[in-house]
Amino acid sequence: MKRATSLLLALALCAGLLAGCGASSGGTAAAMPNSTVVEEGSLDFATGEAADAGLSGTEADRLSPNDGRKIIYNASLEMETEEFDATRDKLLEAAETASAWVQSSDEGGSAEAGDRWVRYTFRVPSDSYADFLNDAAAAGSVTYKSETTEDVTADYVDLEARLESLRTQEARLLELAGQAGDLADLLAIEEQLAQVRYEIESYTGQQRVYDSLLAYSTVDVSLDEVRILTPVSNNFGSRAVTAFKESWHNFANGVQDVAIGLIYLLPALLVLAVVVLAVFAILRAARRRRPQKPVQPPPAPAAPAPGTGAAGEKPAPKYGPEQ
Repeated sequence: MKRATSLLLALALCAGLLAGCGASSGGTAAAMPNSTVVEEGSLDFATGEAADAGLSGTEADRLSPNDGRKIIYNASLEMETEEFDATRDKLLEAAETASAWVQSSDEGGSAEAGDRWVRYTFRVPSDSYADFLNDAAAAGSVTYKSETTEDVTADYVDLEARLESLRTQEARLLELAGQAGDLADLLAIEEQLAQVRYEIESYTGQQRVYDSLLAYSTVDVSLDEVRILTPVSNNFGSRAVTAFKESWHNFANGVQDVAIGLIYLLPALLVLAVVVLAVFAILRAARRRRPQKPVQPPPAPAAPAPGTGAAGEKPAPKYGPEQ
C-alpha cells in the first residue's frame, strides 16, 4: 500500500509539472506582449499588425484586438490655465462623468501669487478612457500629452494556464491524501500540497493586479496656473502676440516689484528721515547758540600827499609846459 501511494504521488506530480510546462509554452507562443507609446495627442495605437506578426492565422483571429486581447491603457496630460478654480472643477466633473476616482492628489501655490498647481492620478474605467481624455483636455490648455498601451495578453494567458495546472495538481494531491495510510506519506503529500497552494496564491495575486490594470486605466494630470498661456501654435502672429503679452507682463511685474520693494523699505526710510531731520535740527540749534564776531568796518583810504593828484600823480601845469 505504501509503495502504491508513493507511486501515485510521483505520477501526480509529474503530470502536474508536464501540464504546467505545456500551458506555459503554449501561452507564450500564443501572443507576445506589445507596448506602444503615443505622444502629443495621437490616438493611433497601432496594436494590430505588430502584435499579430508572429501568430498563426487561427491564433491571430482568436487574439485580435476586438476579441479578448488584454491591453492596459495609460496617459499623461500637462495643462495650463488662467482660471485655476474653473479648470480644476471641470477636471473633477469629467472624472465624475466617467465614473473615475482620484487615486492620489497633490497641490500647492497661492492664489495671490497666481502660481497654484495640482497633480492628479485618476483611475478611469477602460470603457470611459477615451471620453475622459477628451473632456479633460477640453478643460484647459494642453501643453503635453502622452499615451501608452501595453499588451499583456500572453502573460495573462500564461497565468491562467499555470493556475489551471496548479489547481488540477491540488485536486490530485487531495485525492492522494485521502488514500494515504502511512503517516510519512501523508506528511509528504501535505508538504507538496502547501507548496502548490502557495504558488496558487502567488499567481492569483498577479492575476488580480492585471485585472485591476485592465479594468481601470491610469491617467496622470498636471495642472498649472499661469498668467499667460504657452502658445500651442508656432506661427509668426501667435509668437508676436505672445512676445508682446510677455513683455508687457514683465514690465507690469517690474513696476509691481519696485512698488513692493519700496513698501518693504518704507519703515527703514521713515526711520532714516527722522534721524536726518534730528541731526539737521541739532546742527541748526548749535549754530544759533554760537557767538557771532562783530563786523569790522573797512579801513578808510589814505589821503594823497600834497602836490600830487589821485593815485600819486603830479597835477597838470596850469599855464603851459615847464620851461
